[in-house]
Amino acid sequence: MSWVSSFARGVGRALKNPSTLITAGIYAVTGNFAMAATTIAAAGAANALAPKPQMPSYSSYAGSAGDGSGGEGQSRTQMIKQPITPRRFVYGETRISGVLGHMESTNNDLYLHMVILMASHEINSFQTIYLNDEALTLDGSGNVTSPSRYNGKVRVKLHTGSSTQTADSDLVSESAVWTSNHRLQGIAYMYVRLKFDNDAFPTGTPNFSAKVRGKELYDPRTGTTYYSANPALAIRDYLSNSTYGFAADADEINDTEISAAANICDQSVALSGGGSENRYEINGTFTTANAPKRIIQEMITSCGGIVSYVNGKFTIKVAAYRSPSMILNENDVVSTISFQTKRSKRDNYNAVKGIFSPPETNYIPTDYPVLTSSAFEAEDGNLRRFLDYNLPYTTSSAMAQRLAKIALYRNRQQVTMSMNCTMKAFDLSVGDTVQIDNDRLGFSGKIFEVVEWSSGISDDDNGMPVINVSLFLRETNSAVYDWNADEKVFTLDNTNLPNPFDISAPTITVSDDLQTYNQQSVSVLIADVAATSTFHQQFEVEAKLTTDTNFTNLGIGSGTRFSLVNVQAGATYDVRARSISGLGVRSAWTNTTYFVTGSAVDPSDVTNFSVNIVGQQADLKWTAIPDGDLSHYIIRHSPLTTGATFNNSRTLVKKVSRPASTITVPALTGTYSIKAVDKFGKVSQNENSSIALVDSIQGFNFADSATEHPTFAGSKTDLIVVDNKLQLDTSALFDSVSGNFDDATGLFDGGSGAVAATGTYDFANIIDLGAVYTGQASTTMKVSQLSQHSGTPASATTDVDLYVSSTQDDPTASPTWTAYRPFVVGSYTARAYRFRAVLETTDSFETPAIEELVAEINLPTRSESDSDIQSGAGAKAITFTTPFKTLLAVSISVGDMQSGDYYGITSKSATGFTITFYNSGGTPVDRLFDYVATGF
Repeated sequence: MSWVSSFARGVGRALKNPSTLITAGIYAVTGNFAMAATTIAAAGAANALAPKPQMPSYSSYAGSAGDGSGGEGQSRTQMIKQPITPRRFVYGETRISGVLGHMESTNNDLYLHMVILMASHEINSFQTIYLNDEALTLDGSGNVTSPSRYNGKVRVKLHTGSSTQTADSDLVSESAVWTSNHRLQGIAYMYVRLKFDNDAFPTGTPNFSAKVRGKELYDPRTGTTYYSANPALAIRDYLSNSTYGFAADADEINDTEISAAANICDQSVALSGGGSENRYEINGTFTTANAPKRIIQEMITSCGGIVSYVNGKFTIKVAAYRSPSMILNENDVVSTISFQTKRSKRDNYNAVKGIFSPPETNYIPTDYPVLTSSAFEAEDGNLRRFLDYNLPYTTSSAMAQRLAKIALYRNRQQVTMSMNCTMKAFDLSVGDTVQIDNDRLGFSGKIFEVVEWSSGISDDDNGMPVINVSLFLRETNSAVYDWNADEKVFTLDNTNLPNPFDISAPTITVSDDLQTYNQQSVSVLIADVAATSTFHQQFEVEAKLTTDTNFTNLGIGSGTRFSLVNVQAGATYDVRARSISGLGVRSAWTNTTYFVTGSAVDPSDVTNFSVNIVGQQADLKWTAIPDGDLSHYIIRHSPLTTGATFNNSRTLVKKVSRPASTITVPALTGTYSIKAVDKFGKVSQNENSSIALVDSIQGFNFADSATEHPTFAGSKTDLIVVDNKLQLDTSALFDSVSGNFDDATGLFDGGSGAVAATGTYDFANIIDLGAVYTGQASTTMKVSQLSQHSGTPASATTDVDLYVSSTQDDPTASPTWTAYRPFVVGSYTARAYRFRAVLETTDSFETPAIEELVAEINLPTRSESDSDIQSGAGAKAITFTTPFKTLLAVSISVGDMQSGDYYGITSKSATGFTITFYNSGGTPVDRLFDYVATGF
């Protein structure tokens, strides 16, 4: 016998004693908050047994696991490790994890074994297994085959928790403690074995969860037990369950009403996108941490119904229209009628939002589509008032919206009445509908729903006590439950008072301007508004990027101009404005879109650009442009002295920041050019150029070079050689494009489609000087710009950067190279050099094209000398302190030369020479001499 039954029997005894009878009613729990519940109460226990009904709090479902609310909706897919945890139960289909009932490592920690307890009852089946949030594919032995990185590393064995299930044989054979007695009968669980692998599990032990089909349910309509997501059958199961439910006996269940409710839940509802679904389903889970009443309250949200205990039986009514079971008129009323046509505005809402757990998010809680009513919102002064209506057991978006719509429309049925009736009303119960005929109130066939029911005693005209039935009724309408219902129908049900506040929407004009803030030029969106209503007092303006979800409030005020600073140039914004009256009534929004131009003009051209060659340096000077949005200047150089353009030059200095107007760079023969760049990335239309002719540097000699053109045989990444020009590759070969030959777009020889953003070329040739020398490195590069655009190519969209790496080791052995670094003309000390070119573009239809590419090393002329060297009477070998790469000349000066003496030099090389002095007879003699060797 359930505790409710025991309580009701006590009340039955109270009914036999009229002197102690206070009220008799129905124990009811609702799932849509539009009704209240009353409780059987007797004598002095009335206040304690009949508390004021409260709206259930679902913080345990909607909260996060760490906010103190339990976070059931958030945490139910997370494995937990606790010594004591509440039991979990599952109805319908949902995703859950569970408690780590056992963890053990074997084979010297190579394998980790986990037993995850999913549900405290037998479930129908496991549908999908998840490792973290990835769905797994299992073979017949439970081994994971997909994703491939888990192959051979994860095995999952599934046990549904039948009353006859045996221990997992694999775990028994591999574990040191798990035996055949560990059967876990009546518990659905997963056994997971992980093989240690840092790559597969980089963050440690992963989380396992599963989409399951929960408990199989008894159906009184067929007398069979099978898997079902029918809410009426699930609630019946919970009411009758003696382990975790109400433990109601079979004779305490009104299976006639439950069968009727189950039939309604199984009704097919067409979907707007095609197909259909059951009217109501329950798909979710709960734990015994919640009180039974709380669990029932959450379960019946799945069908928007009520559970009541009437005449010793539990009954269920789901959200559906019911034809009136009784007609009451003036003759059935024994008291005055309390009548209310409107509720306080604070008790009304015109929109519903909440959280559910759809399969599209893998059953992670998320917001279902907000349900709004423009008609109800207009009735409430255009102020949106939300009901937070969480649906922990609903996984279908369409179903969630149907339930939200029922809750919303029930709330807008505002006409209520309370009255005492004759015993004719005794047969009514909460959730029934009754037809009211009352000439005085103008009701003829007006349908009301029983919200509260209680019995009591009052005196008749002769002062004799009589039993009556007290009813609290609220109007209802069949269209409340119609998914295709029109809100206007319900406006007719209520008193339609004229609205004294009629504020028309304002007009709005949008523009943008370029303004300077803290020496930064930014785009400012400006909204000018004008009132169209004489009652307006203020404006409210909002704006957002069209691609954003939320608007940014530009302010509320009586002024007519509003601005949003630092908007994105070249982007489209949604802008809206509305008027606000002195009473705070807001008009409808006036909406418009606006494209922000930003900087309307290119930056000014640079003037007075000049080059002054001083030794190996070039001093560049120009007149700073006056533009307020100037960002920096770009300096480029081309080896051409005629025909050079900005686009066929390479960048020498990427950024000369404002307010500088001078810079020193290496002295190079060719054309220097300059352009200005503003803060929006726009570039001057025309470059200013200056030609420099630099004489070869005195005292330097050609040592070696690496010439890459015309074949460009080095290593190429995202580059291609076309017509002896090195350029960026495209996304498709020209002859691989489908269609006619001339359908392809792009560079004819280089392919079609988008050009690669960057490409790298490593020189095929290495410069090896044979020994470590300090020399001058320089390059010669001729570059042009190829464009797929029609008309004039874009400016400064392509560039080539050169890099150098060097070593002091023999490059043919095992050298240690420096990292590649940006190349600048100057002195380097090394034996060998290697070079790299990086081609770049910011326009997918433009590419740089290198026609000539040469790197060159020049060594300075130097001399080495010695004096007062005694030759001896024979050959004297001289070794230079520092060897030359190339020896140019050797000069000899003799201090004690005799008449007829002479000398001979042999073995002359970059490292030294051999000298022998002879007398007139040809005999070697000893002489004192000096020498000077010249080379590089």
